[in-house]
Amino acid sequence: MTHAQDTGYADAECADADCVVAYRRLRNGVCTPHQIGYGRNMYPAAPELVAQVRSLVTVLFEQQRMTDYSTAFDSSDRQLISALTAQWLDRHDIGPGDVFVMSGSTEAISVVTGYLAGRGYEYVLPLPCYYAFEQSARRRRMPVVAHYNGAGRLHGGRPHGAPSGAPRALVDIVPNGVTGRRFRLPDGAGEDFRVLDSVFQVSAATAEGSAVDDGHLRDAVRDLDLGRGCVMLTASKDLSVPGLRAGLLITRNPGLRRYLEADRFERCYALSPLSTAVVALYVALMCARSARRGGTVAARPRLLPPEVAPVRPDADDPLVRMLWRSPVVDTLDRCLRGMARHYATVLAVYRSRLVPLGIDPASRCPETGYSLFLPLPVRVDGPEGAVEWCNRVGREAGLKLNPAAIFGGSDEPWAALYDCTRPWVRFNCSVAEPDAVGTVNILETALG
Repeated sequence: MTHAQDTGYADAECADADCVVAYRRLRNGVCTPHQIGYGRNMYPAAPELVAQVRSLVTVLFEQQRMTDYSTAFDSSDRQLISALTAQWLDRHDIGPGDVFVMSGSTEAISVVTGYLAGRGYEYVLPLPCYYAFEQSARRRRMPVVAHYNGAGRLHGGRPHGAPSGAPRALVDIVPNGVTGRRFRLPDGAGEDFRVLDSVFQVSAATAEGSAVDDGHLRDAVRDLDLGRGCVMLTASKDLSVPGLRAGLLITRNPGLRRYLEADRFERCYALSPLSTAVVALYVALMCARSARRGGTVAARPRLLPPEVAPVRPDADDPLVRMLWRSPVVDTLDRCLRGMARHYATVLAVYRSRLVPLGIDPASRCPETGYSLFLPLPVRVDGPEGAVEWCNRVGREAGLKLNPAAIFGGSDEPWAALYDCTRPWVRFNCSVAEPDAVGTVNILETALG
């Protein structure tokens, strides 16, 4: 049976990337809610935030922003977001024409990949990474010519001294969403365009290893040429409301900006005012926390930049109320501190329970974020055997595991960039798990 027949797709351009094929096989016949890692927030959203969103929807309907393609608020929304973003990232070259609200980074990856593919670019991707870059590249027939690991070691690409060929787009994920660590960028990748993919991610924690703040992102953005690159931002687990799918794309590249505007027009949609408000809230929260950390402002700062406030067309603007007159940012701040304590507790469970199983999480603690990428002490026959073993654990023991094969690449780059002989099974361990002890009990049984 061919891959196209197996997946139900007849056209090559609809075929899945290798990592997605592995994922479908991995979950085949697996019906269980138990897993070590989750891609969503397992901590309850702050009730005050829910109330604010509910109120915001009501006001948006009253202002006809939910039933009109374009209103007086739309351009000032972009001005508000760009001013907040420039203040937070200390990039005062960012203007209203440089920011685009997206349905999360997944949509941003898809649209940017479409732009790059149409101009003959090739991708250089980190390994591991989540599926979206590989899947979007496969659908648009954009080659992935090289991968690099956490140490910046490159596999693939041009041989040393070879003449330049197609332009290259280097993807930098800050932090890597699978390992929770910042990757060193590779030398000799032939970078012509850089995609910086990150999150609105913060934490009150200060302990080494588990602390999360925006330092990594701000360092990465500081020297990024936005004329030859872009920044994608979406909410991490500790902030995300999955149904809202709010993300932000920032670029000063003229071609990409025209492409994004054309894409919006072609699909005949206006910016979602609700997603726009959520993005503004995320950026305002980043600004507030950054200012408080620096001790430069009072506990309740004015979050609306002075140059933006006068251009808002309504004194009863819901964004003004949310960001300026309400305590929602303070509420989110308290909620984040609670999440940090929750995650720290669960991480402690993993540290105490995994070591007796021959798994040492200490050496791979995340620099930022909540994900780990740990090897399991099992012997299997390469990545194919790893997928089969994890699928069997899912079907027979009732525990979902995420082996290396679903995080991009293929057998060759994995073998070249990582010591996959001992073992092939590495699993993503995201500590947003409310029943950590129970899942480790199942893992203990599976390894026994």
